[in-house]
Amino acid sequence: MTSKNGETLDPAEKDKFFEAICPDCGEQKLMEGPHGGLSVNYMCDGCGSKFNHMGVFGVQRISDKGTPKSGPYR
Repeated sequence: MTSKNGETLDPAEKDKFFEAICPDCGEQKLMEGPHGGLSVNYMCDGCGSKFNHMGVFGVQRISDKGTPKSGPYR
């Protein structure tokens, strides 16, 4: 299980992510955010965790696990 900013999601977490389920809280509340090039950022509306989907390069955490939300995402 990953928990720190910059870590690549493990296979079980990736499976959840690709079903639009937050790997941290298990709720189906991933919101799409800013994009650029091959990457798209996502944030969980439930727990506030943030992720970066980089296409063929995988999915990486861009916040520590359980980071509280702060303001609008997009």
